[in-house]
Amino acid sequence: MEKNILSEKILNTLKEFNRPVQLHELSKYLCIKSDTSDYQKLKLVLKELSNHNIIEKSTRRRYSLQNNDENEIIKGIVKIRNNSAYVDTKMKNFKRISIKKKHLMYSFEGDTVEVKLLHLHKGEKYRGEVVKVVSRAEHTVIGIIEFDGGFNYLIPESYKYYVDFLVPQKYLNGAKNGDRVLANMIESDEGMQTPQAEVKEILKKSKKFITDYGSVINEFHLPNDFVLDVIKEAEKAAKPVNSGLINKRTDLRKKVIVTIDPNDAKDFDDALSLEFLPNGNYKLGVHIADVSHYVKEGTIIDTEARRRGNSVYLVDRVIPMLPEILSNKICSLQPNRVRLAFSVFLEYTKTGTLNTYNIQKSIIKSKRRFTYDEVDEILKTGNGDYSEMLINLNKLACTLRKKRFDKGGIDFDTSEVKFILDENKEPLEAKLKKSTPATNLVEECMLVANQAVASHIKILSKHQNYNGTLPFLYRVHDEPLPERINEVKEFFKTFNIELAFNVRNSKEINKFLRKFENRPEKPIANQLLLRAMAKAEYSTENIGHYGLGFKNYTHFTSPIRRYPDLIVHRLIKEYSNGTIKAERTRNLENELKEIGEYCTERERVATEAERASVKLTQSIMAKHFIGKEFFGTVSGIVNFGAFVLLDDLYAEGLLHMRDLRDDYYNYDEKGQRLVGSNKKKVISFGQRIRVRISHVNLENRRIDLVFVTSRVS
Repeated sequence: MEKNILSEKILNTLKEFNRPVQLHELSKYLCIKSDTSDYQKLKLVLKELSNHNIIEKSTRRRYSLQNNDENEIIKGIVKIRNNSAYVDTKMKNFKRISIKKKHLMYSFEGDTVEVKLLHLHKGEKYRGEVVKVVSRAEHTVIGIIEFDGGFNYLIPESYKYYVDFLVPQKYLNGAKNGDRVLANMIESDEGMQTPQAEVKEILKKSKKFITDYGSVINEFHLPNDFVLDVIKEAEKAAKPVNSGLINKRTDLRKKVIVTIDPNDAKDFDDALSLEFLPNGNYKLGVHIADVSHYVKEGTIIDTEARRRGNSVYLVDRVIPMLPEILSNKICSLQPNRVRLAFSVFLEYTKTGTLNTYNIQKSIIKSKRRFTYDEVDEILKTGNGDYSEMLINLNKLACTLRKKRFDKGGIDFDTSEVKFILDENKEPLEAKLKKSTPATNLVEECMLVANQAVASHIKILSKHQNYNGTLPFLYRVHDEPLPERINEVKEFFKTFNIELAFNVRNSKEINKFLRKFENRPEKPIANQLLLRAMAKAEYSTENIGHYGLGFKNYTHFTSPIRRYPDLIVHRLIKEYSNGTIKAERTRNLENELKEIGEYCTERERVATEAERASVKLTQSIMAKHFIGKEFFGTVSGIVNFGAFVLLDDLYAEGLLHMRDLRDDYYNYDEKGQRLVGSNKKKVISFGQRIRVRISHVNLENRRIDLVFVTSRVS
């Protein structure tokens, strides 16, 4: 088939479908078999059309016609990151539109706006300008009051508020020149060009470096305390378990079921059990709090939980998705308390092969609350409560973990920083927490339960005689973009390490990572490949989970703190309780798509807020070490300097290029390094160096460093 004829057929087909089309779907429609030369020609033409910006190839390997209407007005949400701003949209062609600050029209982080595209040139970012602010987010601004002799202004601390706010005299509320205040943005009077603010609170000054976690809450517009109506409804819903409920559920109160959580956990939404069957197999029980029994669809609690999307875990507090009477009490699987659960039972052979599974509404009574540290000690010594069960749970988990990695799950080496705070929430110490046998044990059990539930939807679809798969909310992870992986490959060439793996096969990436076991380059390999990965998200479209190597995956095991899990619980119940009407499935398809997109965004906001909370705490700690020297590892190279991860503090600081005064340095993006023009000294990604903390900016949560030496003792 000639190229021009094939191109015309492709464009006509995409126009007819009027939606993104998969490659195999397109080839089937065009009657092109995958084992023919025409199939290779089809892929080549698709690539050419995509390169010429005629069609769009999405990250999910789907093709659609480009929409290049430069006069199109697009709605989206403003995001401001450091010195750049952009608008997130739901448009498939223009998901992110860059906006210069002069074109923001005084819109700020979280505002919903209408944007006009300025130009659409191949190879460049889509740029636009805000033409209308549709709706404002709630803007709480912390800053300093300044009086210029004629007017009072609020000078914001956060870079997200890129202009000064006018504070009319009537809105000062007692604040004076130089006061640090908390204020709310108010709509400007007609004709005023400068945004205005009203002082709500004058913040007290302190000689101590007070850790202002409230600034993180304000910056990311995190929800405040629950309103009275939500609390009242939660109290009304939190009824104790009665005999009527017990008779309708599988009674597991006499079974040995335990929870395993962090030391400071208060909401226990998962528990585990293990039995040996007469045939020698394991019967693993994963028991999840039945939150959907208490939080009904469409109630005030449900509306609020959906708005929040998830719980947010800051350094000093948890901002919960559900009121405490539900999250920490009646839903939480506390020891020696009768609780409603959703139980997933999985029968495994000794070699980790899944024979059967079933999902049941149950009632349980946890026999013991374990911490990760306690379980790690039992696994190490073989002594302690329920030691035999825990040891066998660990054996099964280790078997499942090995099989997962062998089949394509990527074994990234990750860690997180935890802090010890004093009674005033001042950080005393930072600790690096890595995975342990206990955390791995729980993780594997949750993964297989989530996988079983996602697979179970196909069985329920057959029982419903549904044509296809019933509407569902999956946890999906797309394969990385080839260009991102190519950047990693180019970097490793500087180490004389060749990467020869197929990006579409996560198993090969895992094999590559294993080559770095016990080598100093291991953290570099992990970090670079992690950065190249796509972000996991919630979707009604099941494309599988690349990082885990699963074809079917969802989130089911944390309904106390994640709204998608609560939705999945409801869907499993609804699909198991009789015939679903066609109108209901149509409504669910639209609603679940919206929920998936919203919860993905809320998850990203929570992640950014949690990182900001950690960076703020690290900055507070670093403030006490100004002038002190630390060893560290270069963790990032940018065109203005190098980021260095400091030992002991586990905080990242910036070694600015302007402070490297022994030479003039050039940025080598390909090699991820800074190279001196004259002395040829190199500062590269992964290098061990010694630096000194020179300055700490608490408002921007930035630690500035100066170079001492690259020699490490």
